[in-house]
Amino acid sequence: MIRIIAFAVLVTVFLLLIRSFFFPSNQKKRNPAVIAEMVKDPNCETYVPKDAAIVKVIRGTNHYFCSETCAEAFSKKADAGLH
Repeated sequence: MIRIIAFAVLVTVFLLLIRSFFFPSNQKKRNPAVIAEMVKDPNCETYVPKDAAIVKVIRGTNHYFCSETCAEAFSKKADAGLH
């Protein structure tokens, strides 16, 4: 009886290995090497993913901000000549 159970377990494991080799999973594989470019908010000096940052052109230069509040504060400082 134990031999039959052991044989059944071995056959099951073998069939699972064969299935995984010939029929790979359809799940999308994540690429951990893809890393978002980070940009520094000039107002609060935090880093934000570039694709999620708020972009404002101030005095002909692109600046990246974490929020509208930081963008407005930096713009006011730039207008006052502080930056």
